[in-house]
Amino acid sequence: MGPDALTFYRAARRLKSLGVPVLPSMVAAVGDRLLHCHVDIDARLHASVGLGYGGVGVVVAPGVEVGEGSFLSQNVSVEPRRGEAGVPRIGRNVYVGVGAQIIGPVTVGDGAVIGAGALVISDVPPMAVVAGAPARVVKQKAANGH
Repeated sequence: MGPDALTFYRAARRLKSLGVPVLPSMVAAVGDRLLHCHVDIDARLHASVGLGYGGVGVVVAPGVEVGEGSFLSQNVSVEPRRGEAGVPRIGRNVYVGVGAQIIGPVTVGDGAVIGAGALVISDVPPMAVVAGAPARVVKQKAANGH
């Protein structure tokens, strides 16, 4: 398999950190076009974050934070709410299902699971399972994961 969205994101961030002009944006744009996605250079994704199907259809806005061990399935959007300050923060070991949207200045707690197609517009507690549009807690996992 060829390069995925994270390959382009990491290369662009590295070039930007080295102070290389123009090239970081070009590298990011190539990844966007090839994979029909946008993982912004100014988003902060931990090195262990995974993207479903190489990041196809994923949108991660500038300033968004995604913690270690988290996984964003394909066609996931993590963006600010139009006209409102702040962006989402996703904790550690969070699973985000296919087509879910996390919108606005919300926090998704560590170990949470976001169901496929969910619309998250308010904070998600740690270890919670949420589903629906708008997303609601459908299960609260115990600290040991059961």
